Amino acid sequence: MLQNQCAQILNKLELDVQFSFGFNLLKQFSGEGPCKGRVDLMKNVPTQKRAQQKMLALIDASRQSFIELGYDNTTAKVIAARAGVATGTFYQYFDNKVDILRVIAEQRITELSQQIPASEAKMASLEREASASRLTELLFLQVLTLIYEFHEQDPELHQVLEQRRGLDPELNEILEKGEALLEQKVRLFVQTYNVENPEVVAFNLFAMAEGLVHRHVFGQSKIPKNKVLASGAKMLASYLIQP
Repeated sequence: MLQNQCAQILNKLELDVQFSFGFNLLKQFSGEGPCKGRVDLMKNVPTQKRAQQKMLALIDASRQSFIELGYDNTTAKVIAARAGVATGTFYQYFDNKVDILRVIAEQRITELSQQIPASEAKMASLEREASASRLTELLFLQVLTLIYEFHEQDPELHQVLEQRRGLDPELNEILEKGEALLEQKVRLFVQTYNVENPEVVAFNLFAMAEGLVHRHVFGQSKIPKNKVLASGAKMLASYLIQP
């Protein structure tokens, strides 16, 4: 019964990903080329290959600049120089560094959405091999691993985004999409159990999982990652596996 319910959840999540985030990083802004998706984040959408390459170089240069220099020390001039283009080229596509940071945030959500199907495939494989109690722990381990890898990727950039989201409602909205995607994974799984207030339980479990990841990724803990994730998964699963 539990395994059938989990399979239904996996199918629903896969469909949600396909319809809500059905574009990849190389097609993020234009109709068919490397720029499909949030056109409103940019002043102009390049259609020529050379112009697209310049724009992508600007995005990559800004990402590295935010990581190495922080938000305050990153300027349009710094980004353009790093990308090997004129400062005027930056302003062809973006009004300021706020806009390009939003584009980077959108990219992170795209990358996250692409990781979800692979994670679901691992979960489906676990279902065929694990007992019900062990399955719960392993599924939480997959969720924790996904959350961890999302935060572990460019942690300095993640901190810049977290610092700026309180000052930029649009950036905050973009980041909330990624968090909602992860929280939905927990919520749908919790709903397969006979617990009171599954929405509240899912919120609390996700908050605890995210707090655990934040503390380990940004706190420079000496405890090995695999031990933190394994122990965290066991603790989270223990709430649902009642004797």
